[in-house]
Amino acid sequence: MADLTRKELQALSNPTVPAQMLLTPPVPMWPEDSHTWRARAELRQTIPDLADCAPPGTKVADNDQRLLYSANMHTVITPAVNAGILAVAEVVRANRQRVGGKVMIVIDGPRGTGKSTLMDAIAVHWHRRLMRLYGPDENRIPVVALTVPPPGRGHVRNWAGAFARFMGQERESGDPTESVIRAMRNARTLLVLVDGVERLRSRVEAEQAFQYLDVISEETGATVVWCGRNAHVIVDAQLRDTDTPPEDGEVPWSDSLKLRTSRIGFSEDDTRTFVTIVDRFDQNLRLFQHERKDLTKLSPYLHKRSHGYMRTLSHLICQAAQYAILSGEERITEELLDEVQLGRVVQL
Repeated sequence: MADLTRKELQALSNPTVPAQMLLTPPVPMWPEDSHTWRARAELRQTIPDLADCAPPGTKVADNDQRLLYSANMHTVITPAVNAGILAVAEVVRANRQRVGGKVMIVIDGPRGTGKSTLMDAIAVHWHRRLMRLYGPDENRIPVVALTVPPPGRGHVRNWAGAFARFMGQERESGDPTESVIRAMRNARTLLVLVDGVERLRSRVEAEQAFQYLDVISEETGATVVWCGRNAHVIVDAQLRDTDTPPEDGEVPWSDSLKLRTSRIGFSEDDTRTFVTIVDRFDQNLRLFQHERKDLTKLSPYLHKRSHGYMRTLSHLICQAAQYAILSGEERITEELLDEVQLGRVVQL
């Protein structure tokens, strides 16, 4: 066996280190509990230095650091993400000193427009912000990040179990809610984020979810953020006042903060925004033949090809970067982008 690198030796001696080891195939870092979430939130992705990479012409293996990096690259903070973080901050600042009556936050939008990316950016922002303000603390859990749990017995979703697992309090029997609340209070939990709200397909499921999360929010002081397609419709239906007869012509509403993501259209303002986003991708590329602004100049092509959807744009650029590395071209051109089959029908 070849000698291990210093980083690999460190990872073997400390199994909590989240760095990807080359001893196993690469996998995502799933935030299954507070420990893995903290590791993910505090991990600073390293952009490869070309001087430290295998020289051009070297055969590229599947574990090549540039190939792995190009699969996702450095997260691009778009203007929409910045605006969302600022809007959420207003609600969090108002909520965190209230014993009750807290306002919820809803992230809504079509598929592929960056809802989960926005939610993740909000969570990481607050985790790091509190660490900067109050210093590192292994006992502090500023963020609880969950997805809607799958149906269990009787098609009931086990929300208590999902919270308990995240807090490291998994048990075989009994209701862990009371111990979860105590743990969240002691951990000074500020945000509870729930992704995949569209999975709550029935009114009964939605009512159960909101009743449980309402208890958690009221008893811990945490602000709840709901995220998913049509999330505002699901959330508003639970928050609206149905006891007071509406005035003539009054439109039903709720006081939750709604952040709506969308694709980037083709107006002049949208086009400028799109170019700004592509330029940030351009800065993060690590290709030997890449020259600054090469990708930015391809913004019209990328806009038309992605239709303004962030997920599609990210995949186009990342797949093209990987293709450029594997083919040895080391530069993204329109001709190379044309070879990326994303969104096309491949005749076999």
